[in-house]
Amino acid sequence: MVMQIHPSLEEASTKANKDVNEEDGLNGQINFINIFTKPESKERNWNEMKKANLGVMFGVYLPTIQHILGVTMFIRLAWVVGIAGLVDTIILLLLCCLCTLLTSISLSAVATNGIVESGGVYFMISRNLGAEFGSAVGILFYLANTVASSMYIIGGVEVMLLYIFPSLTIGDSDVHSDTGLWEMMSHNYRIFGSILLLLEVIIVAMGVRFVQLLAPVSLFGVIVSVLACFAGGIEKAIQHNGQHISDDFCNSTTALFCTHFTASTLTCTNAFPGINAQTFYDNTKRMYMEAGESYPGVAADDTGLEVSQDFRTSFFILLAIYFPAVTGIMTGTNMSGDLKDPQKSIPCGTIAATLTTTAIYYALALLFGASITGPVLRDKYGRSLDSSMIVALLSWPSPWIVIIGSFLSTFGAALQCLCSAPRLLQSIAKDDVIPALAPFSKVTGTNEPFLGQVIN
Repeated sequence: MVMQIHPSLEEASTKANKDVNEEDGLNGQINFINIFTKPESKERNWNEMKKANLGVMFGVYLPTIQHILGVTMFIRLAWVVGIAGLVDTIILLLLCCLCTLLTSISLSAVATNGIVESGGVYFMISRNLGAEFGSAVGILFYLANTVASSMYIIGGVEVMLLYIFPSLTIGDSDVHSDTGLWEMMSHNYRIFGSILLLLEVIIVAMGVRFVQLLAPVSLFGVIVSVLACFAGGIEKAIQHNGQHISDDFCNSTTALFCTHFTASTLTCTNAFPGINAQTFYDNTKRMYMEAGESYPGVAADDTGLEVSQDFRTSFFILLAIYFPAVTGIMTGTNMSGDLKDPQKSIPCGTIAATLTTTAIYYALALLFGASITGPVLRDKYGRSLDSSMIVALLSWPSPWIVIIGSFLSTFGAALQCLCSAPRLLQSIAKDDVIPALAPFSKVTGTNEPFLGQVIN
């Protein structure tokens, strides 16, 4: 005999309540996720009106590379290799680039997890951690972009006055070393920096589309400069060119007939022997020095003829100096309001730009270590070579390629900062968390944050 057991009324009621609670809990989780991943009504309306037409290449990849490859790569990387040695430089670059790569991967994970509107990093933080927390981080990020633009402009002025047009310096080239706060060279930085800033503001005011059309031009100059450095390393390593004839023949005849000069402790050496194993091996050694030393443990003489270090150097000091050269990975993300498909463009463009610049930094570090002698690498300002840019003298066929390329890199990086910072401020103001920023939430008919550009 089979008996069907029916649940009691109490059991049925308990089961029904449990199912309802589970359904409510699931709905609550879905609602919680929707709150932080779906745009609000204002954002949907604004998204429908915006003119987003930039893809991966012009919207993320090129702007990010343009921002990362700044002037530090040209005027400090060779010096870092000379002081730290190739082994420590490889470790230093690994720490810097690994930090930015992990950040890029994390950023990509968040970008593909929900809808991304204008504001880039700020939008993603505010929609996941709350608008209040996002606004605090966003303001700091906005200030960082603004200050970075000033740094790039000063770098561009330095390249222009020291290497391109020294005659434009107010007070002549004799004031190049007067870099105190109220010294003449600092006044030159202020005057020419203001002029360069005004020019860049005019370009940014023409619209983001125009700025991104200029990005390939600036980036082309940087890429050509990098290739010129490799060409110079190979060209100077070729036997029987004019430089080797001078070294071999003239040094032999001088040693044979001019004993007066060979009796001195001073000797002429080839500053750029080209890519070779011996130079590579010699530059693997660490050469950290104290301020005023020309060699580890050896103080420079008082005549000022020897090249010495102007401050104490160590691994972590060099790490702090060079780390800003790998930043700028969020430039394309901050342009999210102008992207066709931010969820696709941000991960692809950001990670690709990070890997590309990492490869360039490693290649240049190995090139400098294999083709330039150590004492010249450690001559930060090129005093032993008539105050010339060390990397420019390595390049082929002309040093002007690297000099112009370094100026274009600073000009382009400053443009990207001036272009992304106002959009970040506009996104913060649009959320109305900080009432004082309300006027900056407005944009022009072409989606340009005009007031943000003015205050920036």
